[in-house]
Parts: sequence; structure tokens; C-alpha cells
Amino acid sequence: MTVQVILLLIIVGMALIVFIGGWLSVDLVGLLVLSALALFGFLSPEEALAGFSSPAVVTVWAMFIISAGLNRTGIAHQIGQPLQRFAKGSEVLLMVVLMVTASILSALINTTTVAAILLPTAMDLARRSGRPPARLLMPFSLGCLLGGPFTGISTAPNIIATDILHSAGLKTFKIFDFTPITTVTVVAGIFFVVTIGRFLLPAGPEKDSDNSRLPDADPYGLDRHLFTTRIRPGSTLAGRTLAESRLGSAFFVTVVALQRKGVLILAPPPTEILQLDDELIMHGQAEIVQRFDGSQHLQIESFDPAQEMVFQQMTMANCRVSENSPLLGATLVESELRRLHQVHVLTLHDPEGKVIRDARQHCFVAGDRLLLQGEKKALEALVQKDFVTELEFVSRDEVDRLTYGRAKLLSVRIPPGSVMAEHSLLESRLGNVFGLTVAGILRGGALICMPLPNEKIQAGDLLVMQGAPRDLEILQGLQELKIAEKSASLLAELESQQVGVTEVLLSPRTTLTGRTLADLLFREHYGISVLAIWRKGKAFRTSLQDMPLKFGDALLVYGQRKKLQAVARDPDFLVLDTAAVQAPRLEKAGFAAVIMVAVILSAILGLVPIAIAAVAGSALMVLSGALNMQEAYQAIEWKVIFLIATMLPLGVAIQNTGAAQMGAEVLITMVGDLGPRWVVGTIFFVTVVGTQVIPTAALVVLMAPVALSAASTLGISPQLLMMTVAIAASASFASPLSHPAHMLVMGPGGYRFMDYVKVGVPLTAVVFAVSVWLLPIFWPAY
Repeated sequence: MTVQVILLLIIVGMALIVFIGGWLSVDLVGLLVLSALALFGFLSPEEALAGFSSPAVVTVWAMFIISAGLNRTGIAHQIGQPLQRFAKGSEVLLMVVLMVTASILSALINTTTVAAILLPTAMDLARRSGRPPARLLMPFSLGCLLGGPFTGISTAPNIIATDILHSAGLKTFKIFDFTPITTVTVVAGIFFVVTIGRFLLPAGPEKDSDNSRLPDADPYGLDRHLFTTRIRPGSTLAGRTLAESRLGSAFFVTVVALQRKGVLILAPPPTEILQLDDELIMHGQAEIVQRFDGSQHLQIESFDPAQEMVFQQMTMANCRVSENSPLLGATLVESELRRLHQVHVLTLHDPEGKVIRDARQHCFVAGDRLLLQGEKKALEALVQKDFVTELEFVSRDEVDRLTYGRAKLLSVRIPPGSVMAEHSLLESRLGNVFGLTVAGILRGGALICMPLPNEKIQAGDLLVMQGAPRDLEILQGLQELKIAEKSASLLAELESQQVGVTEVLLSPRTTLTGRTLADLLFREHYGISVLAIWRKGKAFRTSLQDMPLKFGDALLVYGQRKKLQAVARDPDFLVLDTAAVQAPRLEKAGFAAVIMVAVILSAILGLVPIAIAAVAGSALMVLSGALNMQEAYQAIEWKVIFLIATMLPLGVAIQNTGAAQMGAEVLITMVGDLGPRWVVGTIFFVTVVGTQVIPTAALVVLMAPVALSAASTLGISPQLLMMTVAIAASASFASPLSHPAHMLVMGPGGYRFMDYVKVGVPLTAVVFAVSVWLLPIFWPAY
């Protein structure tokens, strides 16, 4: 053994130790290995840098971009959607469906990308089926890994193995040469998982060693605050829009979805008209809705004497805001006309006579026209104090015309046991929510005219309310709502390609502190709903519209992803999950699909080299608008690219120094006389053990020179041994560190390291046995 070989082995050994220890990033290790090989003279400068222009490297980064295009245009999501129909199936069926789908997709898309795309679908299936995620997520990730080697472009080991054969001047693999052996290993792997492997899976998340529960993935408790109700026959809410129903303002809830005739409508707009038998999925506190269940809380009565008493004591008058009025610049709420002056504003027009729709937000200006209601002396006092001018009393007959029918008097009794008893008029929210004004309270035969907002309602009171009859009808309809039995799958229903939920923070340079969502007209401006506000470690769900915002607040928002993008662009907010605000470019899905098919067909037919086809495909993905250049750069796993580019020259160094020949001689000495199958088995075993701790790209580079040297010495087909290396390198089942797909499901599934070992080791043995048996049949040794 020469000094040069010893030094090379030291470099390789140190790299392997660091790979296994994980002390440095794998791409940094690759750069250090490349630097050492060049500095110690193992490689010429051209050989050292050749990896960056290798077709294998080019193909890998181009396929990352193409995969991102399929994901960004929603094609991958659409593929996963049909899986939801199996949610009510058996555990075995769910495992088979997930593994088959993941395996097939891994034939076309990068394995890690497939795992990321289908993970939400797998979680949805677990929720909808009522099974712990631990029962499905590991089979799902194993399906991704089993199907990874399906084609020559679907995984890095296949691409590198093909490129190494090309560099050695040997016959290369075609795109589907990997398919026969992979098909058999996928079938064998799925059969093992559903017959034996599933009994080795954990039953669900376990407790940590300190006996504490695993971290809550939903700190807002979103799932615990979802419930449903139904619009039943005869409901006065049918035929009204969501905004008109006052559901949100009355019960502090958000209607996040509604189920209508089997169709789920997510994030319905305020203009959505409710229909009979609609099932509403709401977020909020169910107990608030339940508290109002039953008509005993408000009983409508016909009590003309009480209404007549109100008419006798109160009158109405038209007037204008004077030039020096104390009202100037104040809003209706700030003016406190009801509390301080015992008058009520029925209608509000600007100086030119136009109706002001949002009276609460309007600041009074000189010349504004008001229709006021109150006792005559209270109205005249406003003129004396120069609040208003041009006071003109109107007759009872004129009221309907001037108020557009919104000033009817309605009598409502507060029976014993009503939730409104012992609460003030302000707390009842009859005015804010329903637009109803309590003109008087008949209590014990005496009339309290224009009661103050802090007046407490008592059982037995007869409230004479002023407003539109339809407003009281809506209140009746809300009392008839009943909470349905909660479904475990509600949370899984909430998101789609177009609709998402995410968390936004007030940015450090926000100008919104101290202002409320109502002040900002948040729903109207952005078209999305705020489900909760997180403040000082607690989620608030009620009275959110009137809650002054503070720096450090986090808002849980829900709505159309395109509208969430508007929030992301606002400098007052920081969106924590940028992926949640990305609406898929569905209009570009056709282009993306055609591009992917064209790349595959060109490789199959041999029209152009796969690297060139992949580069052209990635460029067309950007040109077609499926991706922009920034997204294309972000899609590339640069760590993988640098690892492959820096480790490929190591194979050249191993070959140049004779180390590959020495390794082949050791292999031949051990099993050479036992036949090709033993050589295949030994190479497979060494590679599959290494792939549990060493990056697959680096391992293929290390093993390829040994395999080629052994093939040359023994006269065995180099394609057989290189196929063995590629298939074995993808069999990284027994460690969560061996592949990103395993690491993606580790947290959501609550898995421990030994869970992977229990299932992965016997699965590796199955794939080993199948591969060693079939590889010499598919690829004859001689």
C-alpha cells in the first residue's frame, strides 16, 4: 500500500467520521474533501472542478426546479386529493394507498419533494380516519423511499450511477432500466409493511422521558374550538347572507366553511346566502352559542300600550350640525349623545343629503343632517347648547319614510332564566350586533324612557325596541341554532389549495398599535378573518374587533391565499409561514404537466441527453410562468448539489491512486470464487449499511470505483454491479438520519430512533433478499 493510498484513505476515513458524527454540514465536508484532494495532488484543477459541470449535477438541480413547478401549479396536490375518499377504509387499505401513491410519484418527482407534498394529505387521512399519525406516516415515508429508484431521473444515486458509467465509457442505463427491480421491491416492501411491519409501528405518540407530553402542534387550540350547526327548516336565517345573519358579531364566531349538498365551501364570503340544510363549520366558543339556545331568552310580544307610552314621551326631529358644534370631528360613539344627552340618532346624511352607511366611523362635519329621537326637552337642549340647528319636529306618520322602515317599535319580554337578565344594555349588544335600539323599558308599570347603556336588564322587563322587523327575526333564528356533535375531521377540512390559515405578527415598524380591527376595517380591507389573537401566552377569541392591538400580538388569520398575500405585502405585518400565502398557479398546471412529460419522453426516446432535457424543462417552467426565477433558485437543494459536485471527483481520485483496485481485490478474495450473486450480495450489504449514515450521493461515489474494478477483474457485467450500488444506496430505511423523508415525518408522527430501526431493519432484509435474487436475472453477470 503506497503512501498516497494511505493518505487518501485517511482523508476518506475522516470524511466518513464527520458524516456519521454530523458535526459539520455535509456540503461543507464535501468542500473540505475536494480541497484536500486538490491540494495534496490527487487531482488536477480540471479534475477537481469537473463535478460542477457533471451531467449528474446538472440533472439533479434541473429536476429540483421541475418538481417545484409541479408543486407550485397544484398538480401534485391534485394527485393527492383523491386519496381522501379512502379515509373511512381500514388501516391496511390506507397504508397501501399511501405507499403506492408515494412510490408512483417518487418515480417522477424528487423523493423529498414527494414527501413534503403528500405529508399534509397523509396527516388529513390520519385525522379523518381517527388513527394516530404514527400508524400511517412511517409507511408513507417508506413508500417514498421504496419508489425513489423507479426511473433513471427520480433519485440522485440513479443519476450518479448512470453518469459514472458514461464517464467510464461503458453502456449507460436508460430511464426505465431501474423500473423492473424497483417494481418488485416496492411490492415486496408494501407486502411486508401491511403484514408484519404495521405490528412493529408504535400505537401513537409517547411521553418524553420527563413524563411531559409531546409539544402541542396547535398552540391556538384551533381543533378544540371548531364546531358545526345546521340551518334547519323554518329558520329565519335561510335566504339571508352571512353578514345579515350577524353570526360573527352575535356569538364571536367565524364561519370558516359550510357544507352544502355534499360540497364544501371554504372561507365563504360575507355575501354568501344561507340555504336550508346548510351545515356551518364555525370557529369560536361553542358555549356562547349554546347559552343562547332556546327562545326563552327573548319572547316577542304584542303590547301596543307600551309602544304607545314610548310614542307619547318621545318625539323625532330633523336637524343639522351647527358651524360651532362640539360634535365636529367626533364620531357617533365619541359624541356620547345617548349617554350624555338622552337622544338617539336614527339616520345620518352628509351636507349634500347622501346617506352615510357606516355611521359609527363617520366624523361629524358642519351641515350633516341628523334625524334624532328623544324627549322634546332633550332635543331642544341640543339647540340651546349649539350642538345642532334648524330643529324641525316630524310627525309619527313621517317616521317610516324618513327611516326607511327601520324605526318600527317591537316589544320583547325578558323571561326568568334569560341570559340577558342582570346584564346591562351595553353588555346585551342588542344595538351593536342587531341594530336594535332600546327606546324604553316597561318595568313594574313604569316606563324608563331612553335608558342609559349601563341600565341593567331584569327578568320580567318588557323592552320596547326600535329597528327593522327583520333584525328581530334574525335574533329569533340565532336562538334556534343547535350545536351538532363535533367531528374529529373538522380541522383537516379547513385548508385547500386556495384557502389557508397562517399566523401573522405586528412588525417592528407597525403603525397599528392601539387601533382595533374594527377601526382598521380589517375584514373589509383584506377579505380575511381573524380567528384568534395570541397575547402574552394566551389565545383570545371573543371581542376581537374591539381589542386594541399591541406590539408583539400574533393574529391567526384565515381566508383565500391570494388575499393572505395582501397581508404579507403590508409592512405592518410579518407572515410567519410564507408558504401558506402562496396560492397555486392553477392556470399554469397544463404547461407544467406538458413540460414534465416532454422531459421524460425525450429521455426515453433518446432525443437529447437527460441533462439537456432537464435544463430545457426547468427553463420552460420559468418561461411559462409556473415558477419565477426566485422560486426556481429556492427550489434547488443546494446542499445536495454541492455534496454531489464535490464528491464526484473523489471517485476519480480513488481510481487514479489504485485504491479502487485494492478494494476490488479484497472483495474478490472474500467472495470472488463463490459466484456473481455473492459479489452482488456483498456490494449490496456494504452499500446499504453505509447509506444509513452516509449521504447517498457520497456513498455511490465511494462504491462505484470498487464495483467497476471488481467487474473488470472478474469479467462480470459492470451494469449489474452499478445497478446493485444504486438500488442499495436508496434502501435507507433503518435510520431517521438517512433521508429527509424520514426526518419530515419524525415530529408529526412522534417517532423515536428505535421505531425506525424496528421497521427499517427487517424491511432492508426483505429488499436485500429480493434484490440479490433478481438483479442477476434482470442483469445477467456474463
